[in-house]
Amino acid sequence: MAAAMKAHKTGLLELRVTVDRWIRVLATLTEDSLTVNPGDGAEEPAKPNASPTGAINGDPPNLSSSPVPETITNVKRTVRVTKQDVGGLGISIKGGKENKMPILISKIFKGLAADQTEALYVGDAILSVNGFDLREATHDEAVQALKKTGKEVILEVKYIKEMSAFFKGSGSPGAPPPWDSPPSTPQRGAELSPAELKEPRSVQLKMCQVSRKQCPPDTENRYFEVISSNRKNSVFLRAKDPAMAQSWYNAIQTASVNLLPKVKEELKILQPGVEVKHLSWITEQVTQGPEKPVLAVLTDRDLLLYPVLPESKESFSSPTKSHPLIATRLVHSGPGKSSPLLDSDLSFGLRSGTKQGVETHVFRVDSAKELSTWTHLLVEGCHSAAELIKEVTTACSWNGKECTLGVHIDEGFTLFTEEMGIRKSVLLQQPFERLKMSSDDGVRMMFLDFGGPEAEIQLDLHCCPKTLVFIIHSFLSAKVKRLGLLA
Repeated sequence: MAAAMKAHKTGLLELRVTVDRWIRVLATLTEDSLTVNPGDGAEEPAKPNASPTGAINGDPPNLSSSPVPETITNVKRTVRVTKQDVGGLGISIKGGKENKMPILISKIFKGLAADQTEALYVGDAILSVNGFDLREATHDEAVQALKKTGKEVILEVKYIKEMSAFFKGSGSPGAPPPWDSPPSTPQRGAELSPAELKEPRSVQLKMCQVSRKQCPPDTENRYFEVISSNRKNSVFLRAKDPAMAQSWYNAIQTASVNLLPKVKEELKILQPGVEVKHLSWITEQVTQGPEKPVLAVLTDRDLLLYPVLPESKESFSSPTKSHPLIATRLVHSGPGKSSPLLDSDLSFGLRSGTKQGVETHVFRVDSAKELSTWTHLLVEGCHSAAELIKEVTTACSWNGKECTLGVHIDEGFTLFTEEMGIRKSVLLQQPFERLKMSSDDGVRMMFLDFGGPEAEIQLDLHCCPKTLVFIIHSFLSAKVKRLGLLA
């Protein structure tokens, strides 16, 4: 039983239970769980009357409280914010569609980016960020949209005087429920009772997500969050200093990684024919809308993305997205030349050929080691999938004749007709070595030039040719790897 397991690490941390309220907890890490136990007398109450030069519950010193000009009430304004290397935008937000509230600036941290504009105020509703509409956004969507912005941020805001009352004395009894950020940890809408505050909380480490990349401001670099594999349980914690936070992060991450063989075995039982090469939580970055954490599962044939760890055959068979490795290409690892997204140093980009065209996806990881692992496994996975699959076929038209194109990693290109699934006659056959050039129109036509009397042949694939283009590239790359020409 977990309770009888030897603790790998114990120590005092602080658990965030509401926006401005932390309690001291004893954290215990075993081989399969992290438990935080408040015990007796552990509460550290909010300190709304603290000295203005001191930090309030771990937040940066000095909240800005500039007077609001009457002339800006209910008037749309556009404000440009230049983010700092530390502290990000320097604001906290409340509200969201689920709370029947706009996205509101609840705090402006003195000296940070938003405060330096001298044009933003507590009570401003954020209508859009870099053109992305937040008027119908949930709190989490707004947090993610603000997190993924680049150095220059354009905010469209409107000051709502009636809402400013929500931010006065928010730590006092009877105050409205907290909608602040950080953290992204799910928060209860009502104040916790003294009994609930003393209840231990536990998160299972099997395929949990551990993150230190939380919404700003964490200028002291002391926060980390642990989220369960089903994303229903989480704890948002604060250490006494950055070194301790990193130590806990490393220990929890290591314990979770040690459970990976068990997770792979469980997935193998769900799908005996599928070999899981690697799996971990990564973050998908998008040009519009909030970024989202996904559980990425790399098999011998596909990159599968899930919102939570699949625990049944049905859920394992139904990923939210599937990228066949043979039609997927790693286009960058580390800083992307054209990517304006945050954390590009720890990101990798994929392009996939689909029947709808080429899809581009950018993912972020939390460490250089994880980036190296995904980079290596994706390149290797593409070659291995090509060797495993060996051949693909697709219906096409050539010279007005309906036929089938077969592309084989060893035998090359074959055009043939078939009846009842049996090849009847071969119309053309060429090895990979004869291919001089290939191209396509991005709609349905593919052009293959083998030289010789046939010159360029034109094939109508009846759908977007990009899937086949990517597969041909994978076969060629795998053949080059065979020759030892790729590291």
